[in-house]
Amino acid sequence: MNWLSWSWSFGRFRGVDFRFHFSILFSIPAAYYLFRPLNIMDVVVALLWVIGFISCIFLHELGHTLAARLVGVEVKSIVIWLLGGFTNLSRKSEKPAYNLVISAAGPLVNFFLAFLFVLFYIVVSVLFMPFIKNVEIFLWAQMLVNLSFSLTLVNLILAVFNLFPIYPLDGGNITHSIMEIFFGRTNADLITLIIGIPMLVGLFLFGVFTSDYLLLVSCVLIGFAMTTLNRSALRWINLKINYFYRRAGYYYMLEDFERAVQSYTRDIEREPRQVNHYLARSACYLNMLQKERALADVERALGLAPAHAVALELRGEIYALDKDYDSALDHFARAQAVNPNWAVPYFDRGSVLLEKKEFLPALSELNKGSSLQPAYTLIYIIRSMIYFRLGNLDAAHKDQDTALGLSEKDALVMSEPNLQIYESYLDWAEDYYARALHAKPNSGYAYQGRADAYRVNNEYDKAIADYTRAITINPRLERLYLGRGRSYMGLNEIEKAKTDFQQVSTLTDKLHLKRQSEELLHKLTADSEGTMN
Repeated sequence: MNWLSWSWSFGRFRGVDFRFHFSILFSIPAAYYLFRPLNIMDVVVALLWVIGFISCIFLHELGHTLAARLVGVEVKSIVIWLLGGFTNLSRKSEKPAYNLVISAAGPLVNFFLAFLFVLFYIVVSVLFMPFIKNVEIFLWAQMLVNLSFSLTLVNLILAVFNLFPIYPLDGGNITHSIMEIFFGRTNADLITLIIGIPMLVGLFLFGVFTSDYLLLVSCVLIGFAMTTLNRSALRWINLKINYFYRRAGYYYMLEDFERAVQSYTRDIEREPRQVNHYLARSACYLNMLQKERALADVERALGLAPAHAVALELRGEIYALDKDYDSALDHFARAQAVNPNWAVPYFDRGSVLLEKKEFLPALSELNKGSSLQPAYTLIYIIRSMIYFRLGNLDAAHKDQDTALGLSEKDALVMSEPNLQIYESYLDWAEDYYARALHAKPNSGYAYQGRADAYRVNNEYDKAIADYTRAITINPRLERLYLGRGRSYMGLNEIEKAKTDFQQVSTLTDKLHLKRQSEELLHKLTADSEGTMN
């Protein structure tokens, strides 16, 4: 599927890369179909129209770019493709008013271009054409007048279409920015969807009624992009795409890490010099807490690409798991240097600095990370822990609420490698999960997250109580039995632990969880036999 992103550069200015997507080549047969040229003048008209059309799209995107730079947002590239353009920002501004300015700039450029083409039309047709005596020159002038009229319509259509309040069109982004100003980000996502979906359905039906296949294709693409406002819909689409085109990614998204490892291993056998295969397999190993295997894959990746940002990041995470914080910080800083607009290294540096009790530098890193990726749930969780330690409960609670608004599950349940975050922060965890349960008393995720925090801090009785409540709410979630079984192990209640581990093997079809439960059962059996002997 990589061919879908093929593009080539046609210029660069002040750090902004200008690129044509390969689909722009289809504008040539499209122009032929529209104009059906019979002579040299017709060919020139068609060619000028294509150039004008592409130029109008480029200037539209350039409007976004200039507005972004005006409000301090870096622009990485502008990509022009058959159905429009895309301005690749390094990040969204934290201020919705700035995002509104950036979104509105493109349609304003098109309105201004339409005005210029109308002005050209009037000047040429009124002031020049009546005085032209040469027939051939008159025909060429008439051609330019007609072309200016056509490009006026093009710009008006571009402006009006982009102002429809459908995300991710400019109008959808403008709507989202206005809603965020008044109602906050999470509510803005929902309101923008409520407004945009009926509009998109209406456009689609109009395309069906008029047999406008270009509009229908645009509606489908817009619909896919709109799912980014809803995590559940986006996850469902990503799952389907990965299932058909990248099975390893499908298993990874399902957290079936052992099967993902098997798929990535086949990818490595097929493409042994592809760095990303090793990194993806390493991430699977990390989630299964197999640090040695993860480290081996990261080292292979660094051997192939020493300056690969993700490889440096994963190496830093392994150092952090080993509590070699200085080495971890160094690798995260190197990842930042390679890709300064990637939020993850800032998050990880903030997490490590939190572990070192260096709260103010940690805040600085996390603030930068949240500006780069405002929807990064864990950044708000870690930052709330820092505010809690600094005694700023209002800021801590605000960040907790923001995280919960972005994704309840991601905010309340940590992955296995991240559970160490809870160490020495049980007071924060109790405050956080108490607030979450007050807002949503039957949240299984909240009971699970608090149970994990209790277990990590060796409060096994409390952990068992919360795991049990979570199991009552979601009796088929295997991680709950695994966590409760480990808590029973901590209290040396062997038979209860065995029962839970057996339940894991019964419930799950994830190979790594089956293996973990079987290894724990084997350990309990061996320990019991050793005690009896």
